[in-house]
Amino acid sequence: MRPTPRTRLSVGERIYRARRVGTTFGRVYLGIKTHQFIERRLGPRDMKRRWSRFNRQSAESIYDTAIELRGLILKGCQFLGSRADVLPPEYVGVLSKLQDRVPPRSFPVVRGIVESELDCPLDAVFDSFAEAPIASASLAQVHEARLKGGERVAVKVQYPEIAALVHSDLANLKALFRAVGWIERDFDLMPLVHELGTYVPRELDFVSEAHNAETVGGFFADRDDVVVPRIHWEHTTRRVLVMEFMDGIKISDTDALREAGVDTDQVMRTLVEAYCEQILVRGLFHADPHPGNLLVQPRGDAPPRLVFVDFGLTKDLPPEFRQGIVSFAAALLTGKPEAMARALVDLGFETRDGTTQSLQEMARVVIDVGNRLRNQGYVDPGLVRRAGEELPRLARENPIVRIPTHVVLLGRVVGLLSGLGRTLDARLDMVNTILPYALGRRAAPAGKE
Repeated sequence: MRPTPRTRLSVGERIYRARRVGTTFGRVYLGIKTHQFIERRLGPRDMKRRWSRFNRQSAESIYDTAIELRGLILKGCQFLGSRADVLPPEYVGVLSKLQDRVPPRSFPVVRGIVESELDCPLDAVFDSFAEAPIASASLAQVHEARLKGGERVAVKVQYPEIAALVHSDLANLKALFRAVGWIERDFDLMPLVHELGTYVPRELDFVSEAHNAETVGGFFADRDDVVVPRIHWEHTTRRVLVMEFMDGIKISDTDALREAGVDTDQVMRTLVEAYCEQILVRGLFHADPHPGNLLVQPRGDAPPRLVFVDFGLTKDLPPEFRQGIVSFAAALLTGKPEAMARALVDLGFETRDGTTQSLQEMARVVIDVGNRLRNQGYVDPGLVRRAGEELPRLARENPIVRIPTHVVLLGRVVGLLSGLGRTLDARLDMVNTILPYALGRRAAPAGKE
């Protein structure tokens, strides 16, 4: 009989996780406020060194909490670790280690899950199965194996208690974000929690993930520079996913990419084109492009191949919303704040007084950011900070009372892509890359043979 995974944590476990999260992030928040006060009132000469030391200590504290608690907390910290365009380098350096180097579960645990899910001994399906994982992340870990017959595969195995952890963490994050919203009136993080509550549980169904992978892979059937691993359906269940094994260099490993002679500008161009195809054309997109989920395969004189893995978090956009995104992107790229404001209303944004004036003013700030993207693949942190100060001020003057939930994941993807652009130090004409997709005039892909 298959063991039933836990669906609930004990009261003691829930209380401990809530206290651990609240204590960790509370200390970081108070530390930030303290350093801001010291910098503003005292202005010591060694303030830069003080911030660097504080940021590293804070990142290490968050890392330790994420490793201990795992679950949804770990997944959120993985996202933070990919934001080189926004976060100080100390945070990125520490938290980026969470992307694929999470301490793994023991092989007996993994073997038990696989045999339970496949309802047979491990050696009945696999000729070999590596005991050490090649990657371990927030919800599962991946092992290299060979099927009967010798085909090399990657086996993704879900952690046994992860469903219970996700349920508990969602409750904790709701409480934490409500507290943040009460203290910092300019921040409303509840839409993020609602989105997480909708989509993260879907990541626990590997059959759904496999279908998403096949669908997105089909989008790129006419080009050879974007690929998705093939699914082995006969060995895939809700908690075990068996797929084609694909080698590659982690997209953020710039030293390895340069050593292999990879053009990082071309990598970034392919990545942006792939997301334009998914978001602006197809309306279904890989919503978790952190560096651990993107591989690059060098191909000599041919353009490098981009490999997408891990389709647990995949977003389906309704047709009307997709059309609104296309209208917004076209207005942004052509610098028309009035048209951007209309597109935001069509997307579902609402202001307190029902007018679009404040949306137009916000659009002008976003256009300024967008203009910086014309000749680079990322926005510099200073500009992000200035925009981050200006947008809340405009929002206070005529508050936005409704933000569509689809925007949360889109914003996350844009943030991750911007962070990757900075990591790769890519130079890319973003307007000429995105505009054909936004206007429905995309040309034949560069990787098509």
